Amino acid sequence: MILVDPFFMGKFPSWFRIAFPILYRTLSTLKGMGPFETYQQAETQARRLGKYQAWNPLQQKVFQANLERKSDGRWGSKFTVAARNGIFKEVMEVEGLSQRLTIPTLLITPKKGLNRTKWQLQPYQKCLPNLEIATMPGNHWAFLQAPEAFNQTVAQFLAKYKHS
Repeated sequence: MILVDPFFMGKFPSWFRIAFPILYRTLSTLKGMGPFETYQQAETQARRLGKYQAWNPLQQKVFQANLERKSDGRWGSKFTVAARNGIFKEVMEVEGLSQRLTIPTLLITPKKGLNRTKWQLQPYQKCLPNLEIATMPGNHWAFLQAPEAFNQTVAQFLAKYKHS
């Protein structure tokens, strides 16, 4: 199993739900959802987001594949508001890791990613006894910022288990 800087593996307390509207307005990646009046406005916003910092050809392709023209003529993400709300609702109700999994697991933790503290890593270490942690450059979107390093890290991990 390969985990790429997942968002919180515990379970949020129910009172945290009142903070969702603030999260929706402040989380960098959600700012790219739109709607935007023009394609150019959407691209300008995307270039400000951490996941598209370098604006390399891969990032541009990912951005373009994620964007669509809506029925009202504006532009926005294919990631719908209903999907966003469903994901946040799930982290309120379901713990991400709740039992031991013994399969070999790679947890990729970018230096500027989400999982940087001891308490954040604790659920992984508790539930995944065959855990290997690889820290690499970049932020939460390391596979977009440093795709070569990311792919090399994944390939090295998979090579260890090629014959098993």
